[in-house]
Amino acid sequence: MKELLRRLRLKPILALEIIGCCLFINILSLASTIYVILVLSRYVGYGFDGTLVTLTVGVLIATIFSFGFTSVRSTLASAVSLTPDFDLSTSVLSALSQAKAQALDRIPQAKVHEILGGVQTVATAYEGAHVINVLEAPFFLLFIGATFLLSPLLALVTMLAIAATLVNGWLSLRLGKTPAARLQEEMVAHRTLVASAVGGADTVRAFLCRPFLAHQWEGQLANIGRLTRSMSGSRTFSLGVSATIAGLLRVGVYAVGAKLAVDGVITTSTLIGVSILASKALQIVASYMQTSFVIARAGEKMAQLREFMALPRESSSGTAMRVYSGRMEFKDLGFAYPASSGPLFEGLNLVLDPGSVLVVRGYNGSGKTTLARLVTGLLDPGRGQILVDGVDLRQIALEWWRKQLIYVPQEALFLSATIRENLLFPNPDLPGERLNDILRMADLRRFLDLSPQGLETPVREGGRNLPLGVRRRLALARGLVGDGPLAVLDDPTEGLDQEGATAMYSTINELARLGKTILVFTNDMNIVKAARLILDLGEKPVPLVVRAPAQEGGQA
Repeated sequence: MKELLRRLRLKPILALEIIGCCLFINILSLASTIYVILVLSRYVGYGFDGTLVTLTVGVLIATIFSFGFTSVRSTLASAVSLTPDFDLSTSVLSALSQAKAQALDRIPQAKVHEILGGVQTVATAYEGAHVINVLEAPFFLLFIGATFLLSPLLALVTMLAIAATLVNGWLSLRLGKTPAARLQEEMVAHRTLVASAVGGADTVRAFLCRPFLAHQWEGQLANIGRLTRSMSGSRTFSLGVSATIAGLLRVGVYAVGAKLAVDGVITTSTLIGVSILASKALQIVASYMQTSFVIARAGEKMAQLREFMALPRESSSGTAMRVYSGRMEFKDLGFAYPASSGPLFEGLNLVLDPGSVLVVRGYNGSGKTTLARLVTGLLDPGRGQILVDGVDLRQIALEWWRKQLIYVPQEALFLSATIRENLLFPNPDLPGERLNDILRMADLRRFLDLSPQGLETPVREGGRNLPLGVRRRLALARGLVGDGPLAVLDDPTEGLDQEGATAMYSTINELARLGKTILVFTNDMNIVKAARLILDLGEKPVPLVVRAPAQEGGQA
């Protein structure tokens, strides 16, 4: 409820208007009860048609006004969450796009999807109907008061039923928390399994993974089914209890009321009116409890979203140099992942003058990609510094820094957009002629010419709808669009055929000719043999720097 109150405080006048509408609607709803009582006691008793006409016209006018207030209330209530929902969605996107990679990497992808799905859950929980149910809740006292004026004893019976409904709802909320949390964990695990099965469909077939997959799948579905049935059973039981309470209220009102009517304490018309008022009061409370259940679930999602939005973010400020020469220095640089047995590397000291070409080699897992991500600012050094033109990279404005890069990551992933849109993200204003030059340099022209949609070909699932070699070429083209003084190429020839690799070698040579500072992270011997400066991350813990004249036979 705290989140709803926060939203209402953002628009206090709107909240007061909704409460005012609720007041008038509930007062006007008393008209139907008064109508029933007066028709039965006055018209039926005396048979004067003018009384019936007057009462009927009065209740019709009240109904029309009630309809008008109801329409206005719905419109007002739907406006309560427009801005907060938009702000929440924007904040989540900001967190997703600006969170530090080190923090984001620690959260499983399926968990991230689950958390992000909470945005819609929250929006649904605070839609207009639920806002109305909460703000209308106190008005059950209006009907209790009216019942008390007609019969204090029947008002007491109604209050007992309402108290039972509140206790039932509270117990349902409390008992449902643990199963709901466990169900969410099982759902996340199952989504992870499904994603791996879909993404690795060929692996499942080629390596006979079906028995393992079936065992995991069936076990997870069994757990999900058991928890779902448990929660559904509890929910059904709670609803059954609520329905029973409503039935017992009617029985109690008529049983006690009938005795009071026989004793002459109240009239039959009063008894019927009290029954209507008691049912309305219970209905308001029951609606509030149902909304409380939805809002409680949204509260859990909101807590997850707040935790996600609190992830440490990349700095949005910093120094932006007028010109970057391409000079870089690693000064006592070290890095270790949390919970690792030791540093991935440490004590790295190396100066790269503008136009230098550095080849970084090492076995798989030695830290090549980690160092590449450190250079791009995606990771923060655990120790030491990365200096660019003498300035610590941590003091540099990262948005400016990434415009200084030609970055080709190891994993060639893309957004769900067209090929053209994905390529132009680093530089949307790139002239068409320059884009065509880059496409030829990346050896993409033939693929695009054979594609029916060319540059407008949609990219789906991060690019997995495209061949690996094409993805690598696209990653190269996207990097070249940036055209900065520093090139960071992480396993650039991986997944490329001979033509693609040749295009990559030519690109590296062209970048070197243009005076770019180049860092190539690779074990490709055609590149390594041509290197004058090699950083071997396979040497632990301090990497080995090898300076040697280029050997013959290198093709890079």
